[in-house]
Amino acid sequence: MKNILLIFSILIILTTYCCAGEKVTITTNDYAPYTSTKNNGSGFILDIVRKTFKEVGVEVVYEFYPWKRCEFYVEHGKAFATTPYFKTEERIKKYNFSEPIIYSYNRIFYNKEKFPNGYEWNKIEDFKNYEIGGILGYWYIPEFKRAGLSVFYSSKEKMNLMLLIRKRIDFTIIDELTGRKLMNENFPKELDKIGVLKKPLSVLKFYLLISRKYPQHEKLTEKFNRGLKIVKKKAIYKKLLNHYFFPDHFAIK
Repeated sequence: MKNILLIFSILIILTTYCCAGEKVTITTNDYAPYTSTKNNGSGFILDIVRKTFKEVGVEVVYEFYPWKRCEFYVEHGKAFATTPYFKTEERIKKYNFSEPIIYSYNRIFYNKEKFPNGYEWNKIEDFKNYEIGGILGYWYIPEFKRAGLSVFYSSKEKMNLMLLIRKRIDFTIIDELTGRKLMNENFPKELDKIGVLKKPLSVLKFYLLISRKYPQHEKLTEKFNRGLKIVKKKAIYKKLLNHYFFPDHFAIK
């Protein structure tokens, strides 16, 4: 009887071990409609990353922190990746990257009462005489420093939009979809005051920014890239774009 119980116990342990899927930790924060801390992680990118890893048998655990801490945990191997992030020369020196997930159109928002005719610009130095609203830790900081721009840094895009409405800053840079969503949700009565310059600051791709110290990071990166091809082939990617009302030109083919 004892032997039967022992064998039974071993079988349960082996079954549990074999059925336990691989898990991966990813840090992130609110950047709707791409990422959101709601519902244990939502938004297009968090949903597609979860579905992508599911296709290759990996479970995603999202942890939510301020952006600088998200990157810190990745740098020190406490998380596999953080998202959404752009590639920059500085980041390539320290991190790996996945295949691109989606495009981001970074736009310059302005106050129409302050600039009734908009503002024409050709190079970033054209903003030298103005106060720009930026976010601590964001990709454009080195470029703004090199251009000698006057930048007021805050921790959230919502704060910069409020400062823009109050004419405390002249311009702020936000992903187009994120900026419009923030305006609609937080400042619906002020929509007529804020405009978006026609020329985008940049059109970049969002990636997973990946740790070089996380266990089996290379294997996990390969799995993610393979899973991303699968979700595109199955049209899961397209369906999720439609679910979040993303225009087709945001998709990575």
